[in-house]
Amino acid sequence: MLTCCLVSCKEDISSIYSTKYPVRFYFEVASSPELYNAMGNPGQFVTIRKVNGKIRIANTLQSHDYSPSQIAAREFEYGLGGLIVGTSSSPNMSNGFDIVAYDLSCPTCDRQTYRLTVKDNGTALCSHCGNSYDLNNYGWIITAPDATKEQRGLYRYRISFNGIAINVNNR
Repeated sequence: MLTCCLVSCKEDISSIYSTKYPVRFYFEVASSPELYNAMGNPGQFVTIRKVNGKIRIANTLQSHDYSPSQIAAREFEYGLGGLIVGTSSSPNMSNGFDIVAYDLSCPTCDRQTYRLTVKDNGTALCSHCGNSYDLNNYGWIITAPDATKEQRGLYRYRISFNGIAINVNNR
């Protein structure tokens, strides 16, 4: 009986991370002032996506493009529309703050071109369907104007931060 419980719990935990679109991203945080600030300050988030063969990291005020090495450019995978990475403003059980990663595209619209706009208040908005998501609360839907569509929270990805670099993946 205990084995069944442990197996079902393990499946529930792993299902919080999406494997629908491949994600593999590694970046040294000190290379980007936007990413550095997002990793060290609760409630701050950046978007990361590929633009014209470069890595664009942006917050609500500014963005910078970074030229990856030829090897890194082939190895990076950005999910459906890119990534949202940051630090939740909600304390976790150990009185720390969770580092989180989501897909930059709206999961309701589920198209690469329907990217979310990240706001200073820790929300992300889809201009196509009007859904709003809470980045500080694991990507849950705040508002969904069209109740006829199937709704879900943001696609969430595994992320680790060792104080030097972030590693986002889902494989």
